[in-house]
Amino acid sequence: MKQVTSPTTSSPRSVLPVPVRTEPQVGRFTLTHDLAIATDQPGWAAVVRRLLSPGTGLELPAAAHGALRLVRDDSLADEAYVVEVDNDQITLTAASPRGLNWATQTLRQLLPPSALRPAPTGEALHLDGVKIVDEPRFGWRGVHLDVGRHFMPLTDLFRFVDLIALHKYNVFHLHLTEDQGWRFASRKYPKLQERASWRAETQRHHQDFADGTPHGGFYTHDQLRALVRYAADRGITVMPELEFPGHVLALLAAYPELGNHPETGYAPATTFGVFPEVLNMTDDAMTVIFDLYTELLEVFDSPYVHVGGDECPRDEWIASPAARELAERRGLPGPEYLQRWLTEQLRDWLAARDRRLVGWDEINDEGPLEGAVAMAWRDASYGIAAAKAGLDVIMCPVTHTYFDYYQSDDPTEAYAIGGHLPLEQVYAFEPLTGLPAEVHDKVLGTQCQLWREYMPDTRRVDYMLFPRACAHAEVAWSSPEGRSYEEFLGRLPTHLDRLSTIGVEYRPLAGPLPWQQGGTGPLRRPVEHGGPSV
Repeated sequence: MKQVTSPTTSSPRSVLPVPVRTEPQVGRFTLTHDLAIATDQPGWAAVVRRLLSPGTGLELPAAAHGALRLVRDDSLADEAYVVEVDNDQITLTAASPRGLNWATQTLRQLLPPSALRPAPTGEALHLDGVKIVDEPRFGWRGVHLDVGRHFMPLTDLFRFVDLIALHKYNVFHLHLTEDQGWRFASRKYPKLQERASWRAETQRHHQDFADGTPHGGFYTHDQLRALVRYAADRGITVMPELEFPGHVLALLAAYPELGNHPETGYAPATTFGVFPEVLNMTDDAMTVIFDLYTELLEVFDSPYVHVGGDECPRDEWIASPAARELAERRGLPGPEYLQRWLTEQLRDWLAARDRRLVGWDEINDEGPLEGAVAMAWRDASYGIAAAKAGLDVIMCPVTHTYFDYYQSDDPTEAYAIGGHLPLEQVYAFEPLTGLPAEVHDKVLGTQCQLWREYMPDTRRVDYMLFPRACAHAEVAWSSPEGRSYEEFLGRLPTHLDRLSTIGVEYRPLAGPLPWQQGGTGPLRRPVEHGGPSV
């Protein structure tokens, strides 16, 4: 690597999420072109190379006396790690490749921002002496991405994985199906690619016209397998979601016989909201559901599988003599229990295949669904109730984790779905609030959500995700003791420099918004906008 004369480092105090303990040490280490890795652990060198080599330009060969030492310590927790830097060497210690991943991400943050670029700049790279001891507070640190409302190109999904890995997230919740588009290719049901993956146009709230532009796309099995492997190499599990029995207009457009009114015809939705059309829940519909999940499990190796379950109106079933007869035949009190029956069937089917059902908190509306994991989105109280009933819970309430909400009350803020969720409110989230100590272990962790009705492209996703994801990542990883919002704001500018370096167009903390500086931005918010609308 070509060296230049102006040495640059990042302060150990600028690491994000904030580590458990940071101890400055005497000394300084310079990364040179002959830096080599020393380890006796198979595969560990590859973990470090894939993250560190691109931006630094270093080949990092193996050598018995390499100055970059990778040490296994089984006394550490699975995702825990230690980073040590002195004059002579860098030592990364972990119990597993997962911990080593996070140690390497921390090491990248200790380097200047240029080291995060996909290609080296020739800048001299130095590390100040430091010892960092760290491990996560929660085992589930997730980011949800909706690609149903707006399709995201495959290359952008890989980029998305890189970004959340940098922030030590370890679950990527991929929401693949919606009323507006079906993104999971099926061998057995090819009409899903042909008819369900594209909508004719898009019309937004507060507009009386549509854009006249078709929108869509889907992912093949091989593409998604590649994404799963890429994420796993970076310590991230991709959890898929196919949603039933609501939010299925796109599916019904391909297979109208699965709806309650096939004679009317269906099309993927061109507007947003909650639609009354749901599956007819017949045996034929159940066959399709299980067939699609069979294909899904061939692609995704996640131990958790999300089945949706939110915002499912019962009106069509209640009004349908066929649905009432079906419910009676299945021994249910009425057709309004058909969704609960489906969720129980899916829970048992997944359990028989060593997978675990995850659903939005509506899965417990008829009582706690034993064996399932509930995502408490409507309010934290749903998570508290589920945990007290013995269920495992992911805390992701709209009040603190829905990043489709407005980031400020600035009337020129770009158009969003509603609500108001500023950075400080995200950072103030405490997932265990209101929970008795004896059920704290039922909270697996927390997750932030990106619903993309008004995020048509990756630039807009960046803007809505960052810097709020920086705050949420710290809530998910770091203990609340010893950190504060003011201290976080002191570290954040250095981290935002890193994001700028790799092309993330985050929302600025202060000053004019991008389109107020002569750039182009998405639709402005209307003069009147409502509260939460999801």
